[in-house]
Amino acid sequence: MKLNKVTRNGIMLLLLSFYITSCEIQEPSLPTWDVDLNIPFTSKSYNIFDIIKRNSNVGFDSLNNGLVFIYGETNYKRSFGEDIKFDGVKTTEINAASTFRLDTSIVVDDSTFVTRTEFLNGKLSFNFLNNSADNYSVNAHINNLFRISDNDTARISGDVYPGEIKLIELDLSQYYIKNDKPDNKLRLTLIFNSDKPVPVSFNYTLSEYSVKLIEGLLKPLNTGQTYDEVLDPFGSDVPEGEINFASVTPDKNFFVAKKFSDIYQVDFTNLSIVGINKNGKRVRLKYLRDGNQGGKIDSVFSLTLPSDMDSISFPINEDNSNILEFINNVPKKIEVKRVDFLNLSYKEGTVNYTDSISLKLLIQMPLDISISEPIIFRDTSDAGIDDEEQRNNLDDAKHLDFTFRSVNGFPLRATAKLLVLDSFYTPLLAITKIVGNQSDSSVQINSAGVGADGFVNNIVTTVFRAELDSEQIRKLKSMGKIIYEYQLFTDPNILNSSGSTVKIRGSDVVRIISFGKITYRLNSDN
Repeated sequence: MKLNKVTRNGIMLLLLSFYITSCEIQEPSLPTWDVDLNIPFTSKSYNIFDIIKRNSNVGFDSLNNGLVFIYGETNYKRSFGEDIKFDGVKTTEINAASTFRLDTSIVVDDSTFVTRTEFLNGKLSFNFLNNSADNYSVNAHINNLFRISDNDTARISGDVYPGEIKLIELDLSQYYIKNDKPDNKLRLTLIFNSDKPVPVSFNYTLSEYSVKLIEGLLKPLNTGQTYDEVLDPFGSDVPEGEINFASVTPDKNFFVAKKFSDIYQVDFTNLSIVGINKNGKRVRLKYLRDGNQGGKIDSVFSLTLPSDMDSISFPINEDNSNILEFINNVPKKIEVKRVDFLNLSYKEGTVNYTDSISLKLLIQMPLDISISEPIIFRDTSDAGIDDEEQRNNLDDAKHLDFTFRSVNGFPLRATAKLLVLDSFYTPLLAITKIVGNQSDSSVQINSAGVGADGFVNNIVTTVFRAELDSEQIRKLKSMGKIIYEYQLFTDPNILNSSGSTVKIRGSDVVRIISFGKITYRLNSDN
């Protein structure tokens, strides 16, 4: 059947209108793609001066390949003050007739003979008793005791009534003793008067006293036990743990005893010196028992500073002490107990209460070491992502590939931890646990290579990587602090090739770098 022309045109118009009405014009879709972006988190470098805090206790030997050395000084200084002390005289009874002149003496000390004594304190007391029915008077002077204010002879006087006990006291701080020749007595002349003879009883007491000045033959005098402690003798931030030093620097280690005026011989006796590590371990320093070379070594010893010397040095070395054991413990604090004696030689001389003495311990050792029990170093740094665009990119991150890289120029191996906290020190992430997958949250950093001379000859890089999930990425945004912790020790494999120790230079550095690479979806309308 043939369609006429009109019919065909009608069908075509109908089909065209149906096609047009059934189509909706769509905007063209825009492209999307994934973008990688590196975000730095931390970069920190440490040299040996950072670990042990560079100060006056640390230096390096420019003539020996920059070898670092540490030295410590402990200075125990004292002034005698009231410690030049005597026991005094117990109450002594004397009986006499009232009309009698009495010349007597008070033995101040049976072994000390002075030409002059000035007192810091003390009292000379007299008690006069009257058991009669009549009064009597007493007038006395002490021939070799003088008043400071006018240099007049010390005098006492008074009336003693029936049944009375008359107390007369002299404050010795207002008086001084003076003798032409050394003497150990106070020499008294007493005159008693009464209307008729009556028996007289009196006693005297010399209290314990301390002296300002004494000249003459002083008995060997114990000035008491002293206790001193010095913090940070090897710097303010010594590591925790033990270091095995190969040696101390020759001719740099001494006890130095000193007096600051011309006084009697001083003996530092019963010396006990203890070094205490940060971890609480205590090591006693042992030295020659009497300070004389060739003697026995003991943990309690004595040193003598003769009267004719202002100072004296006692060398310390590995033959006359346990100095290496002592410094291997790396003391954070040193405690010293001792008893100081004056004039054990029992010779004439002088001493003043303001006179002072000191005892120094000087130690220097190169960082030529081995470390079997790790020493611990910690540091806290501010950290954070301040760039707003980077923070927004973290929000869009599909994942984050985290890299932890150590570039080690130390001749030491390390067990390292890197902990992320917020600004209030709330723990967020243990980065090293994520990248190292160890239960103790640590990673092992390999030692730098070491040559036969013990110095670093090859820097070693160690890299760890891990992928962080969205929750961990969110915590990184709150980062405010990073704590670095290192447990440093010598690698046995390194020691086998270089000898028993390694040497640290001032230029040796370890660097820690951490960064993340994030992948996020970028739209062209962003």
